[in-house]
Amino acid sequence: MSNFTVAIPDDLLTDAKVMAAKAGTSVNAIIRNLLDGFVQNESSPMTGNFEILLQYSLGQLTAKKAVKLLHMEDEVALQSLTLKAGFPLPRLSLKEAEVMKKHFGEMLNKASA
Repeated sequence: MSNFTVAIPDDLLTDAKVMAAKAGTSVNAIIRNLLDGFVQNESSPMTGNFEILLQYSLGQLTAKKAVKLLHMEDEVALQSLTLKAGFPLPRLSLKEAEVMKKHFGEMLNKASA
């Protein structure tokens, strides 16, 4: 792994260290993740974020992973951006659908008992 030097204003670095500590990570890890996301986005056949949104829409990326790659706040923001980009929201996987079916059946059985 290589090291490099970057100039960051003192107040920004101080704030970044505090925020990183609160998140249980380091400034180094945050920068590495940002660079990794940038490289992945820019090397995709589609331009950056659209590729991630497409993969999420097709169910190829979990919402959690897409939120992380897009550096978003939460899944609600991800869903909103996905729709604004013209992509449909992903369907449930077969496993998720089966679990919901099972729970729904159990609820119906309890309600009719």
